[in-house]
Amino acid sequence: MHQLDGRTKVLTVLGVFGLALCFSDPFYLLGVFGCVMSGLAMSRAGANVRKMWMLTVLLFAYSVALWPFFVQGVTPFPLLHSFGVTWEGVRVGMGMGLRLLIMLWGGIWLLSTTTIEELAQAFQQLGLPSRAGFVFSLAFRWVGMLLGAGVGVVQAQRSRGLDVSTGGILQRIRKYVPLVVPLIGHALRQTNLLAMSLESKGFHPSATRHFYSTGKLMTPDYAVMSVMLILVVVSVWLRWQGVGTLDMRF
Repeated sequence: MHQLDGRTKVLTVLGVFGLALCFSDPFYLLGVFGCVMSGLAMSRAGANVRKMWMLTVLLFAYSVALWPFFVQGVTPFPLLHSFGVTWEGVRVGMGMGLRLLIMLWGGIWLLSTTTIEELAQAFQQLGLPSRAGFVFSLAFRWVGMLLGAGVGVVQAQRSRGLDVSTGGILQRIRKYVPLVVPLIGHALRQTNLLAMSLESKGFHPSATRHFYSTGKLMTPDYAVMSVMLILVVVSVWLRWQGVGTLDMRF
């Protein structure tokens, strides 16, 4: 997985997003979800999976809990039918939850197997302007930098006696103010340093970037893209035939 070209990984993730959007039945989405999780397992991205599993569980639970109240159906759901909950609504909630999980884990797979430089190069080779690739790569870099700065700010404030894990909700919100202000100042300072660094190196947003190494599409890349193309075409045809979709009435 890590040896695939960056273009192959980006197109594969876009294909996975397309597969998730083609179906709304959780039975079909489970197959797509299984493929994504298999890709994560083969990529040995267990560390990133452990970091995000709680968020994915919450997203799926919220989807299953909220969608049934907005979707009409005919088959009553036990104990909750008095609130208008039906089996059809629960199935829709499970399908929407699986869509979110597929897209989230697909993005995690891409970031776990691709470096920032490979992503920027892949975007440019796929036809995006160099400025778009630079913006994407810079956004991914800033996420890690801000998270690291946030951890440092929290540790510094805790050493001064600030405990954000105690108190009620309003008290915790007020305690986060001393954390947000230094983080904003750090982000502004880093932005100013980045701007000066780019100016000193003669960076121009409309110039074409050249990379030290240019990736080449190999046989595994063509094989993966061919399989993904077949899956997308078959899924679109099934969607056109009404297979794998649920009748949602609000």
